[in-house]
Amino acid sequence: MTAPEPLRRNKSIMKSSSRVRAIRLLVITVLIAGGIYYGISCNRDRPEHLYSKAIDAAASGNVETAENIYKLIIKRYPNSSVRKDALYQLGLLEYLYLNDYTTALEYFYDLVYTYPHYKHTFDAYMYIAQIYQEKQHLPQKAIEVYEKLLSSTSSEEYLKQLLPRLASEYEGAGNIPKAISIYDKLLKLYPKPPASYLYEFAYLNYLAGHYSDAVKDFQKISLLYPQSSYEFSAQLAVADCYEETGRSEDALSLLNGLKSQYPTETSIIGVKIDSITKRLKNKKK
Repeated sequence: MTAPEPLRRNKSIMKSSSRVRAIRLLVITVLIAGGIYYGISCNRDRPEHLYSKAIDAAASGNVETAENIYKLIIKRYPNSSVRKDALYQLGLLEYLYLNDYTTALEYFYDLVYTYPHYKHTFDAYMYIAQIYQEKQHLPQKAIEVYEKLLSSTSSEEYLKQLLPRLASEYEGAGNIPKAISIYDKLLKLYPKPPASYLYEFAYLNYLAGHYSDAVKDFQKISLLYPQSSYEFSAQLAVADCYEETGRSEDALSLLNGLKSQYPTETSIIGVKIDSITKRLKNKKK
C-alpha cells in the first residue's frame, strides 16, 4: 500500500534534516579538533616552551640540541621576551662547551648591545673580557672591556668582581701604578678587606718601590689576620722591605724572631738570614 503524498513528503524532509544536522555536527567536530590541534601546535612552538626545552636539553648533556633550539628562538622570535636569555645561554654554550670563542663573542656582544639593562649583561661583559684574556691572549682588549664596565657600574657587588680582575690585567701589563690605584678602590669597598687583597696591594707597593707603604700594608695582615696563610709571607716581605731600604739589622732581627714562631719554615728563614749576613760582611770589606 503506497503512503499518502503528505506523509512521504514529511519523511523526506525528516531525512534531509537529519543529514543536515549530521553534516553540521561533523563540521563542528572538525573545527573543534582543528582548533585544539592548532592550539597545541602553537603552544609547542611558543618561544617560552622552546626555551624550556633547550634548558632541559643542555642540562641532559644534549648541547647540540640546545644550541639549535636557542638559534631557532633568536632567528624566528626577534621580539620574544626569552630572546635575550637564549643569546646568553648560547654564548655560554659556545664558550664553555663548544670552545668556539669567536662565535661566543658574537652572541655576547649581540646581547650587551641589544639588551644593555638585561640581568646578565654584566656577566656577559665579564665573559667577553675573560675570552680576550685567557683564550685569545689579548690583555689590552680585556682591559678595555673592564674599563668600560667600570665607567658604567656603581654596584658594589659588581665592583668587587670587576676590580680584582682589572688590577690583575694592569699588573700583567706592567702598569703597576694603575694596578695600585685600582686596588685602592677595591679595598675601600670593605670594612675589613680580605687578607689576599691586602697582601696583593702591599706587594704592588713593594714592586713600585713604595717600601714604607708596603711595610704598613703587610703589617696590617699580621694585625687583622694573625692566623692566616698570608701572615708568614707578609712577615718575610717586611724583612725584604727593610733590606731594600738599608735596614738590614732590622731585617735580621725580624727574621731571627720568626724562627721560633715558625719552626717548620726555618729553612727559608735561614736562607734569607744567610743572604743578608753575607751582604753585610761584603759591605764591611
